[in-house]
Amino acid sequence: MREYELRYLRGEVVTKISSQLDSFVTAAGKERPETFFDKVVLLLPIERMDIDTVRRRVEGLYYTSELIFKKLLAGGKMTRNDIVREAGLKPLSHFHYLTGSREPKNIVLTRDDYLNDPSTALIKLKDDILSVSELLLKQKH
Repeated sequence: MREYELRYLRGEVVTKISSQLDSFVTAAGKERPETFFDKVVLLLPIERMDIDTVRRRVEGLYYTSELIFKKLLAGGKMTRNDIVREAGLKPLSHFHYLTGSREPKNIVLTRDDYLNDPSTALIKLKDDILSVSELLLKQKH
């Protein structure tokens, strides 16, 4: 997933996510990170009995978090490690334990393994997006 090889996400949804992020940044403090996250989730609906829609949401949220990281890195003030530290991001293994996932621990070691355990990935990505978008708002002020 690290190379933005989007297998499940369609082009128009990618464009909508980018425009949602741009409007969130433009609003600069008028919109809460939770509201931004909810708007992105509305673009990524999950349909019953269709696992591809779950994968699409995981991929969409991953793409959203990477876009926010790019915006923060474009400011030139922070490195990726600085962002992780200041936002207080936790590793995937933390959420694997927290959720009580039944997936084997060795298949969810890195960000590239999000699709191996989608339920854990969705919780981690929500936490990441909220934390990093809050940091983006602080940087814009």
